[in-house]
Amino acid sequence: MKRFISMLLAGLLCVGMLVSVTGCSKTDNTPVVATIDGEDIHSSELAAYIVYNMMYYENSFGMDMSSMADEQIFSSIKEGCLNQVKQYRAIEKLAQEEGVSLSKSSKEKLEENKNSNREALGSKTGSFTRWLKYTVKGDEDPFETYLNSYGYTEELYDKNNETMQLMDDIIEKYYEEGTIKDRFDNTYLHAKSILIKDTDDEGNALEGDALTAAQNKAQEILDKAKADPDSFDDLWEENNTDTAQPDTGYYFTEGDMVDEYYQAVVAMEPGAINEELVYYEGYGWFIIEKLELEEKALTDTSAYLSNSGEGDESTIKTAIGQQMVQDKMDEIMEAMEVETTEEYDKITAYNVNTYLGFDAEAYVEEQGSGSGAEAAVGSAG
Repeated sequence: MKRFISMLLAGLLCVGMLVSVTGCSKTDNTPVVATIDGEDIHSSELAAYIVYNMMYYENSFGMDMSSMADEQIFSSIKEGCLNQVKQYRAIEKLAQEEGVSLSKSSKEKLEENKNSNREALGSKTGSFTRWLKYTVKGDEDPFETYLNSYGYTEELYDKNNETMQLMDDIIEKYYEEGTIKDRFDNTYLHAKSILIKDTDDEGNALEGDALTAAQNKAQEILDKAKADPDSFDDLWEENNTDTAQPDTGYYFTEGDMVDEYYQAVVAMEPGAINEELVYYEGYGWFIIEKLELEEKALTDTSAYLSNSGEGDESTIKTAIGQQMVQDKMDEIMEAMEVETTEEYDKITAYNVNTYLGFDAEAYVEEQGSGSGAEAAVGSAG
């Protein structure tokens, strides 16, 4: 159970960084469920997180209502969502400390994205996977209906995007003032390597003579590379079996590669080739050339190891910037004073709909209180 709850909490925080919402600017008449450094946190915000995250676990992992409504599990979900609120307040506070506010171009970007999303939801047909009973009527805005189906109002949606844009703008500040490049220079490495595998084409471990032959081949290539460093690229083209490696090599930091590889490159000077073969069982033998760091790699999507592929705009710049922001947010959050109210304790999986910022009938009923648990219908818009 503890392991399961830890997984839930970790997932909630991950989702929280993707879907963030800060407090409303208009008068909020929903109950106060907590205070953070004396600031009232209203249920409309917390309940939206809870509804969204429960839907996420239902849709992504097939978790049913009875599982998530379990007192211990729901308590962990609620706690994770309150921690999300802390994260968003921390972003706002960090922005104030850094003197960062939304620029005109950032506001225009947010408006453009919003209009694009609104146009994409222009049709009043179809249905949503949701936990809330909410039917699209002919006179309703389908964009607002879609947001409501996930527990959100349009105002919360706006604050969501403003908060995340603030974080992007903080990262941009760090980039422009050179602090991201400094961390890049001090923590990243650049290397190109020839891998001779210790497995066959089916992934089975080599044994006996075949294993010896592979090791001998790796040693022969290493000897050639050391004798003529200028031949490394040709040897790489002819022998490398690491098909994922780009021809520019890898940019990486500690923890990105197996430690044997990382430590070997740390000990080398740019332009050098490793003195001895680097071996890692299950991969094979590495012949490595350490390369100079190039600043352009900071914004090159193909240089970032964790980039998922086409359409992924993640870069080393954003990875470093996000970590810098998170480090500072952790400090801010550690100093926060958080107190919950009696209303916080009253929220359950079955009544969370009554704590939202708009009228929403529960889509799932507690067993024994009516017709029983209903199944979610439709697909996410």
